[in-house]
Amino acid sequence: MRATSSLTVVFILGVSSAHAQSVIGEAYAEDGGALRYLEVHKCATNGEECLVEYRYPEGDVFARKRIDYRGSMQAPGLQIEDLRAGETVVIDSEFGEDVVVDAGFDHYVRMRWDELSSGAAVQFPFLVVGRDKPLNMRAQMESAMACPESRLCLSVTLDNWLFAALIDPIRLQYDQDSRRLLQFRGVSNLRDDDGKSQQVTIQYRYQEDALDTAS
Repeated sequence: MRATSSLTVVFILGVSSAHAQSVIGEAYAEDGGALRYLEVHKCATNGEECLVEYRYPEGDVFARKRIDYRGSMQAPGLQIEDLRAGETVVIDSEFGEDVVVDAGFDHYVRMRWDELSSGAAVQFPFLVVGRDKPLNMRAQMESAMACPESRLCLSVTLDNWLFAALIDPIRLQYDQDSRRLLQFRGVSNLRDDDGKSQQVTIQYRYQEDALDTAS
């Protein structure tokens, strides 16, 4: 078991729901497999604006995220509302062209697909909600895990040998044909109701016939 610390908050990576009009993510606890919450992603038909609702298994919404890709696909603007705490965080899409923000990482993977699928490591600055400056991150093909031939399996860590050795990586599985994110394993971008970080496995499924509900 690797050590955990407050630095695990850097791993706020998510599916880009702009890659389909509707995406459902089911987040299961790593320790027992219980369903912790649902992610319901809905996008405008042009894919430029998306709404994510985070719901308890019973259906109640406890957080929302609005994503605006009009300024940048890899560094979108964000508005994150936590209904439990009554807090809202806003991030404008005003960064350098190399910076990756939140769900923009999903687009970034497809932009760097050929390099990643060849086994090359890709370094990038990643902006974390709650920080003023990006952190240096590294993504590369995961060689230590059994990966189905139909998938591209990646690990994402801090681009620092010491922190990378102490903190568990995020592990992602993409479909080779559609290049869509199918599975996320690691620290959730949402704390639990007690304010504690939680390790989850999120399984994603895509629907093409959703209504335009992101506005």
